[in-house]
Amino acid sequence: MKRGWRYRGLVAGLLLWPMLGSAKQHPTAECRWLHDRILILKQSIARGDTLGTREELARWQQEYQKKRCSQYDY
Repeated sequence: MKRGWRYRGLVAGLLLWPMLGSAKQHPTAECRWLHDRILILKQSIARGDTLGTREELARWQQEYQKKRCSQYDY
């Protein structure tokens, strides 16, 4: 009888194992937009565009942190 329960646990574990890889956190549309916007602003600063860009970058980074968007996988 104990052997049967051990077998069932093994089968259940093997069936649920692939689901561990699919537990990826998908970002909300707003977080995705913030992430993309921050990347674009960083690229603009790297190219030399600084007119208001640093202030906008700081504002969007603050919003990104406030909404806890870093928990998602991008």
